[in-house]
Amino acid sequence: MGKIRVCGLDLAGKESNPSGVAFVTNGCLEEYLVLYSDEEIISKILANNVSVVAIDAPLSHAKGYRKVDLKMIKKGFKLLPPGWKGMKMLVKRAINIKKAIESKGIVVIETHPLSALKNTGILNLKESLSAFVNLKDADLTGLSKDIIDAIICSAVAWAYIKNEIEIISDIDGEIVLLKRVR
Repeated sequence: MGKIRVCGLDLAGKESNPSGVAFVTNGCLEEYLVLYSDEEIISKILANNVSVVAIDAPLSHAKGYRKVDLKMIKKGFKLLPPGWKGMKMLVKRAINIKKAIESKGIVVIETHPLSALKNTGILNLKESLSAFVNLKDADLTGLSKDIIDAIICSAVAWAYIKNEIEIISDIDGEIVLLKRVR
């Protein structure tokens, strides 16, 4: 079997703010870093020859909450509506990045890191992530929220490859979560 590489992206609303990016290869966390511009992010993803990218950002517009968001809320997850003023910029940016990388044959999925973790039923961050990817010797303490969320997104992308996910969907989108472990 060749290398299967996936990416997790914790996208910031503005290019001037840090976006976390993490890569998993054959189930092992390989790299995590912070990038800023759309060009940097797209170039890094394409250079790494990934098959799936999981983005922490809504991938469809709405005036308030989308139907898929309301389903998430009913399940006990907390998330912001794409229609909020501060979220609109993030949604636009996410859709632009999605189009750019999908045009190269890469699958792009939407996730929500906190909800993905919560759905596992495991409270400990390292333990819940380790159920899906090999963190190697990664010390998660002291890492920025952007990087942690990107690592969670990369675990979701790898779980997507392995079909170890739960998908919450409706007519206006779908959100991919890690499957329940406990």
